[in-house]
Amino acid sequence: MDKENITIDTSRFQEISISYLKKLSGDKLLTFDVLDQNGNTVFSAGQALNDEILKKKSEEGVKFFIPRVTETIGVYDREIIDMKKLKAIADDTATMYTDIRKTGRMSYDQFLQSNNQLAAIVDSLRAEDKTGGVLSLLKEIKEFDFITYTHSVNVGVLAMILVYKELSTGDKVKLAALAGYLHDIGKLRVDQSIIQKPGLLSYEEYKKVIEHTREGYRILDSVVDFTGKKVVPNIIKYVALFHHRKLQSPGYPFREDDKDKSREAQYNELPDLARIMGICDMYDALTTATPFRMPMSVEKALRYILNLSNYLYSTDDVHRFIKVLGLSLNKGNPFLRTGDFVMLESEKVSLDTRKKIRVYEIARIEDISRINFLNPRVMIFYDVVRNKKLNNITVDLRYDTSRRIVRVFESTRIKEMLLRQLK
Repeated sequence: MDKENITIDTSRFQEISISYLKKLSGDKLLTFDVLDQNGNTVFSAGQALNDEILKKKSEEGVKFFIPRVTETIGVYDREIIDMKKLKAIADDTATMYTDIRKTGRMSYDQFLQSNNQLAAIVDSLRAEDKTGGVLSLLKEIKEFDFITYTHSVNVGVLAMILVYKELSTGDKVKLAALAGYLHDIGKLRVDQSIIQKPGLLSYEEYKKVIEHTREGYRILDSVVDFTGKKVVPNIIKYVALFHHRKLQSPGYPFREDDKDKSREAQYNELPDLARIMGICDMYDALTTATPFRMPMSVEKALRYILNLSNYLYSTDDVHRFIKVLGLSLNKGNPFLRTGDFVMLESEKVSLDTRKKIRVYEIARIEDISRINFLNPRVMIFYDVVRNKKLNNITVDLRYDTSRRIVRVFESTRIKEMLLRQLK
């Protein structure tokens, strides 16, 4: 194709062959946008590539471009959402939630109010913050009960910005925002003395707490308009019901007739928004102070969530959350560092069974860039499955799409042991 027919900014984007893109096809999610020669998005970050669409686009004469590796993409010196707007919606939430706690139900007017408040914030988002911007959340909480209200706002904002940065439509962004905002509404049906109790809960108290997911579904399912028609979209109700389901570790709720399925199978059947909302919920809980728990720093919380890959959440979901929101939450700074010891996960086909098996290797980060912080250059030196030291091999994870980081080692003792393996 002639250069004059290419209108995309070639200083920021480089052409890539269809054969290279086909190697990325399958279940793995993209970590970057794929554009055509006119700058239109063909595939968005967070999506999986589709071979049929690739072939069709190529036959139509489409050329594919991906971002060049650079340190200058994204500006992180301004807030994505004005803090005054967040505080205002938190105050309104306190009033609304107090009423819902008294009545045990949400009115149609209250649902419309919630929707309109979040829609106004979505409509004010700036296009330039899709590739940057600092995401600040409400963290200065003076009253314990206010934690419930600010948590609702924070999770709604996290879901909103995640979907926004994935270049989704405005309606999808508003739906994600509202789903996050209402995900914990069932807690209004749980006694406050239990919600606010420091330390461990009794078994009976725990049973009441986990019921908040079903209570949330019931509250949202009962919202009707003036004609008696149910108005809350099903996906918002499913998020309220399923945001505490987990991958390998126990979660809730479970249906009796699902016991014949593995936890992983049940997790993978959940709506996409319900799974990612669980991670948004976890992140805000980790970084919020309570009277009985100190908050984690943003960097430590992101490292902690990465270590939940293939345990509480799928690796795809964890990487999606971190790749899209990691830099905005950490003010443009990578939370992984040169010298970190990490575990890599990949898949291969067993020669004996012909089934896919997971392979785990230990590596040290040799070089890392801001824009590709989850795909650094690493030196692999240990095979975990075979418990065997390997000849050192350097791999650039930007181009090796078969391997992904699923753990970063924090223990001083383990890091000293791994350092000895390198000598």
